[in-house]
Amino acid sequence: MEERSFIGDILEQPDVLAEALCCYPQSAVDALVPRIQDGEFNRLILAGHGSSHHALYPAYTHLSELPIPVSLWQTAELLHYGMGQIDSRTIICINSQSGSSVEVQRLVSCFDDCRPACIVAFTNYRDSPLGAASDITIPLCAGEEHGVAVKTYLSALSLSILFSVQLKGGDFGSAWENFRALSHILDDFLGNWDEKLVEYDHLIGNPDQIIIVGRGPSMGSALNSALNQKEAAWFFSEGMNAAEFRHGPLELADEKLTLFVIEGDEKTRPFNQSLAKEVEGYGSAVIWIGNHPPEGILTIHTPEVAEIFQPVADIIPMQLISQVLAARKNKEAGAFRHIGKVVLVE
Repeated sequence: MEERSFIGDILEQPDVLAEALCCYPQSAVDALVPRIQDGEFNRLILAGHGSSHHALYPAYTHLSELPIPVSLWQTAELLHYGMGQIDSRTIICINSQSGSSVEVQRLVSCFDDCRPACIVAFTNYRDSPLGAASDITIPLCAGEEHGVAVKTYLSALSLSILFSVQLKGGDFGSAWENFRALSHILDDFLGNWDEKLVEYDHLIGNPDQIIIVGRGPSMGSALNSALNQKEAAWFFSEGMNAAEFRHGPLELADEKLTLFVIEGDEKTRPFNQSLAKEVEGYGSAVIWIGNHPPEGILTIHTPEVAEIFQPVADIIPMQLISQVLAARKNKEAGAFRHIGKVVLVE
């Protein structure tokens, strides 16, 4: 068997998306739409941990347009503090690549006494405790991973966006076609991945402190990019909301700070552009992730995709940057030291 690697997982992602789309349970999800419109459900809850939580953030922003309350929880917080939110009229969507982490197993066991109206599982394993308990399973089709969630993150991210469009009654046909195009677009973008590693290594300089900011659907990209840098490259960085950055952390802006600004959608992009210019003025290194940078700001371009799938495009260059940071330490990117692929201790 060919030895797995972090960069290998990155390069396999276009194929994973193609397979995941083929396995998407369109008719099962479609059956939920009239039930929402008829008032059968009283709320929708999304839950995950780490990358599984971040992957759901774009779907959370889109699903917030539904006529019922929508919330996004960390699975353990939901288990210990949010069970009062779950009843027989609740839709709960749980993202867990293994479907068998400790919090997921405990949450699923609680459903024996209080079963939600519908359990939707995003998981890599249909026969996991989560998959077995679900009413609808959306398979990630990511196969085995080297360690850090790469393929499973991108698959869950893309599928949950597609799911959100369908559930809120959006233009599903267009979203389907745009999803199908992702595989080819990302494959083209990663065709010269080795050259991109050299380019990014030069462009990012020698960061001391890294903060990654985003807004709206691209918030998940900021959070997961920072998580990847911590767990795949052992580089401490922080991901946060760009507006939140102004409410205190802006005081960190000086020559020691490198700020990655993830462009995001048209609604809040102008605010991000203003922030990038301001922080650069304080002496920080500012790197724009996207294709509409403010004048004079260092830029790493992302694949050109439909706006609804922009969070998918955001994460690809950030994954490559984690590879760069790990290589600088002569470390094997994404190889766990203290945890395993499945977290079994809460």
